[in-house]
Order: sequence, then structure tokens, then C-alpha cells
Amino acid sequence: MRIKLIALFAIVSTVAAFAPPAAIAAPQILGLVATAEPVPLSCAGGICSAEISAVCLQEHRPAPDAGTAYRPAQGAALTLVVESEDGVQRELPVAGLVKMKSLRIFTSLSVSLPEHIVRSLGSGIVQASLSVGPLASALPAAVAGDKHPLSNREISDTTGPLRTIAEMAIGRDVANLAATRVLNHMINRLPVDRPADGQRIPSLRNQTLPNQSAAENPAAAKLVDRALETCAEKLRVEATPHLRACIANQHDNLITNTTQAVWRSLRPGG
Repeated sequence: MRIKLIALFAIVSTVAAFAPPAAIAAPQILGLVATAEPVPLSCAGGICSAEISAVCLQEHRPAPDAGTAYRPAQGAALTLVVESEDGVQRELPVAGLVKMKSLRIFTSLSVSLPEHIVRSLGSGIVQASLSVGPLASALPAAVAGDKHPLSNREISDTTGPLRTIAEMAIGRDVANLAATRVLNHMINRLPVDRPADGQRIPSLRNQTLPNQSAAENPAAAKLVDRALETCAEKLRVEATPHLRACIANQHDNLITNTTQAVWRSLRPGG
């Protein structure tokens, strides 16, 4: 896995080397990876949030710093899904209600919304989740004094025809995409406020990758199991990172491969 970690740092270095300085240039527009199944939201302090996978749509712009504010681009389909005690599901489009921020360069975004919006969908809610539709993008918030802001043409091209090309690249490696989605679900099922150790791995795998799903996509299951084996070994011999951070790192390795595929597809002749 060391080779993959080196590749991740190399791709960030490449972005930094060939892009205008972040202080004077808007960061990259990101493509949100569509969810096959809604990812669970965690609620605390009146805010419900989830981490979603993302790819970079603009190789030439600087990568976002952690905590960079984003917003859904026009047409992005983000849907709140709640299930009540009686099994009834309700949905609400929330693209205009969420806040977004980058977490780890361009590989992931935190999406949050007030808990009262979740509760407004009914009483006895036992599960709240977030669904991301296809072709969704996220735009960095405009910053005063930006000398190289995103132009309207740049936004329309990147979130329009180029986003369609990127979507095809995202879905081309079926195993990598499926494994990324599973790891993303694992991340969202682990607590943010307290560390989990390696003993949680078997139950986490059963929740997110049951035997039937593993049998249907053995290549993806192999990638997931390799990631979990790496984390189990890291947690055995090192005090850090905790399980959520380790799985996030493995997720980022996979989604960085996807971003590289997106970049190749968007280059002239790609």
C-alpha cells in the first residue's frame, strides 16, 4: 500500500506544481460520486452530516485545502431519505439546503444540514441517509480578491459536457467504483467522535459487503478485503491511525485512481 500512498502524494504535488497558487486562484470543481445506496447521516449538536466521495474535474486548478467551502452546482441531485419506525420512507431534495466542505483534498466532501430538516419529515425516524444522483458537481465558494476565479463558461463546460465525459470515466472501472462506494459506507458507519479499533472490522464488513454482494462482484470484494487487511495490520502494529482514518486513507487511494482516469479522459484526445 506504500506505493499507492506515494502515488496519492505525487498527484497532489503535481496539482500544486502546475496550478496557480491557491491564495489567488479558485480551487477545483469537484464531481460527486453517485451513491448506489444512500449513505447514513450522523446527527450531533443539531447538525446531520455524511461524507461523500468526490473526484477532481479540473487538473489545472489547485486542490482545495481541507475545510474549503463548496456548494452544489446547478442540477446536482442531493436527496434526504428518512425511514420511520413503521418502515415508511420519505424523501426530500436538499441541494439548496446543505453545506459542503472539502475534507481530504479532492477525494471527499462533508455534506451537512440542520437536524430540524430531518425531523420535519415525520416522527419516529430511525434512519436518515443522503442520496447523490448522477452527474452531480460541487463548486468552490467564491472568495473576495480571487485573481483567477471560475468563469461562467468554465463552470458551464466543466459541470455540463465535460462532466458527462468524466461520469463515463468514473464508471469504467466497475470494481474500483464498487469498492470505493463500500469503503465510503464504512466510513459513514464509524463514529467521528471516538476511535474504533480493528475488532470492529468483521461486523463492519458484514454490514456493508454481505456475502451475496461479494459473490456478485468478487473483484470489488477483493479490493475491499485488501483495504481492510491493511487497516487490521496497521492497527495491530501502530497506535494510529484509528479505523475510520485508516479506511478513509484506503478509500482515497481508490478514488485517486478514479480521478487520474477522469483527467486522462478530459485531456485532448482522451
